[in-house]
Amino acid sequence: MFVCAPLAGLLLLARPSTAREWGWLAGAALWTALWLQPLGGLGTQVARAGAVFLCGSFLGLTLWRPSALFSRALVSAGAAGAALVAWMLHLGISWPQVREAVGHDLAAYQDTARVQWEAAGMPADMVAQLTTISSSVAQLYPALLLIAAVAGLRLAWAWHHRVSTRPLGAAPPPFAAFRFNDQFVWGWVAALALRLFPTPDPWPVVGANLLLLLTALCATRGLAVVVAGAGRVPRSVIAVLGVISMFLMPFVVGGLTLLGLADTWLDFRRRMSPAT
Repeated sequence: MFVCAPLAGLLLLARPSTAREWGWLAGAALWTALWLQPLGGLGTQVARAGAVFLCGSFLGLTLWRPSALFSRALVSAGAAGAALVAWMLHLGISWPQVREAVGHDLAAYQDTARVQWEAAGMPADMVAQLTTISSSVAQLYPALLLIAAVAGLRLAWAWHHRVSTRPLGAAPPPFAAFRFNDQFVWGWVAALALRLFPTPDPWPVVGANLLLLLTALCATRGLAVVVAGAGRVPRSVIAVLGVISMFLMPFVVGGLTLLGLADTWLDFRRRMSPAT
């Protein structure tokens, strides 16, 4: 939902001239139109409104100041988030209402998954974790939407340059060059403080969502550092490490997050580049 609409807008602004461009434009526009149909609960409606605001802010920023930097996606997502909050305040929609609606939407999936897990012979403690997972998803819904929005914009921008014959602006840099402003690390510290120290509502929820968002960005930056240095490692070793990491995912994500945080000070990729 955060890919097709920006992709359709970018292709339209680039003035398609080939059958391939028109085909991708028609497909992305059709999928966006189908998804915008008024179905689903309040959580889905909030996500739909956020996607509309995101597409508008991203296309407007692209026309005003085209750039291949990752900050454009962050600024667009932040502007869309602010517009979404203003839209909710205008309609009288509160955060507890959204959280309750998201939890209600997950209830059907939770019941179905519980039955399937029990039929498959899963341990009782794993089945009991479904309730905790659903509650966490409802609590962290804003951060999950922002992560999906940023990732969707990045994917739409990269795919636009693959499809369009006259793409707008420069192509995005490779994933190994992924970085963001180093000052974001202080936001991570502030979010961690909101979670560790007692604060009145709604600051603990704000801190949890901000911590998830910035942790995802830091983990992605850490993965980019790993990808940049993987050229010196045999591919067979990389494949084995990739399979092993699937079974140690919490530790891998934690290590990548620490690596991304350290990269803001140490800049590992600059150190790995050959000296001139």
